[in-house]
Amino acid sequence: MRSMGLTLLVLILTGCQINPYTFQPDWTSPDWFGAGKEDAMNGAPVKDSQALADDFNDPDVDQSEYLRGYAEGQKKICEEGFIHAWGLAGKSFPASCDTTENAAKLHDAWQQGMDESMKASRLN
Repeated sequence: MRSMGLTLLVLILTGCQINPYTFQPDWTSPDWFGAGKEDAMNGAPVKDSQALADDFNDPDVDQSEYLRGYAEGQKKICEEGFIHAWGLAGKSFPASCDTTENAAKLHDAWQQGMDESMKASRLN
């Protein structure tokens, strides 16, 4: 009986053993291009190096890669149809489109979407 209890204890304890190399974190540097693209697509304004270093807990910020990604995100979001849809959804005008060369035209498209959204909500 005693040997069976000891065997059972050993089996339980070995089943709980964790391989220390299985869950080792992967310490890679942030994807600065992806971070810039995501910020632009979310409508956030451009972040400076200090803000990025604080956000990602990494002092080695690649600001040029971040800006390249931000510009790519702006290309996707700062289009009249997309901005019009943001207005229809009741979202505020994205700060990432404030610095584009066609910002006034985009703002008009967004405002038109907001007006249509307000008109539709009054009808309901």
